Amino acid sequence: IFSIATGTSFGTIGTAGLALMGIGEVLEYPAGLTVGAIVSGAYIGDKMSPASDTTNVASAITDTNLFRHIYSMMYTTLPAAILCLIIYGVISMRYGGGQLPSEIEVVMSGLAQNFNLGIVTLIPPILLILLATVFRMPAIPTLVISIFAGVIVALVLQKTGFTQILQIATSGFVPETGIELIDGLLKRGGIESMFSTVALMICALILGGVLEGTKVLDTLVYILLKKVKTVGGLIAAVLASCYLLLAGTGNVFVSIIVPGRAFSSAFKEKKIESSVLSRTLEDAATVGSPLIPWSLAAIFTSGVLKISPLEYLPFTFLGMLVPIFSIIYGFTGFAIFKENTEYTGENDKKIVSSI
Repeated sequence: IFSIATGTSFGTIGTAGLALMGIGEVLEYPAGLTVGAIVSGAYIGDKMSPASDTTNVASAITDTNLFRHIYSMMYTTLPAAILCLIIYGVISMRYGGGQLPSEIEVVMSGLAQNFNLGIVTLIPPILLILLATVFRMPAIPTLVISIFAGVIVALVLQKTGFTQILQIATSGFVPETGIELIDGLLKRGGIESMFSTVALMICALILGGVLEGTKVLDTLVYILLKKVKTVGGLIAAVLASCYLLLAGTGNVFVSIIVPGRAFSSAFKEKKIESSVLSRTLEDAATVGSPLIPWSLAAIFTSGVLKISPLEYLPFTFLGMLVPIFSIIYGFTGFAIFKENTEYTGENDKKIVSSI
């Protein structure tokens, strides 16, 4: 829920993940199991939220409508997520016996003392989810409206000055509650914290353009496509390319952008809708990034939660299950949408509303 509302896996792991890690330790759950569940939950939102950078990059690089992209991903992500819940539920029966940590009461009282809490403070994230899923507004207006709602809540309820809000938007929020755990949970970066991500995206686009201009991508895709005789083979080739780039660069954006540009023409030739390509890119690159021990995602998770990537990898089931569904659909033809299928958005509305 947290990652879908915020669209960030790193933010979820560094905030809710930290709190849940402590609860898991007190309840005597193995650290690897707890972190595996945290990472799986965090990357559901990173993959599915309209506020997620990877979701927007995958839809943009393949020229796919953002909400059509999210709708398409539901076919692989939701079954995998349900299976994850079942697997974690079965495994968890073997553990648990401690008492909930006293730090929870400290956090709750500290938040109540330093902030005005209530149902009104939930308006910005609820508005974000409703506009994105129920009303299916485009991403930019959705984010702008939600941001303005957050600004109003901060001005009225939290008594934050407008100048301070601008500083927070630029440099980030640094709370000074005097409670280390709360300060760590609420500390967030502003626009400045996104510079490295933007720079990586620019470099990835430049790399993709150079490889495309020198016909390197065409050559690699041609070699792969010579051996691809079926749609399932094409899906597998995209997945393999994403994993190879993840292993080689450790960067999720490069692993989305470069294959996205390379395989676009192949999907058009087979008259397969671009949402299938955008979905497949995220089925491998986004949820697969924390499974590569030397990737940025794994290094971040390891550093924040103080655990070796090799310890939590066996329990990060989401990243293992999603590509399995992707391959199954490729070879069976299920959820492989054709370009000549008229897209009205009605099916998207029905599916999203029912969920």
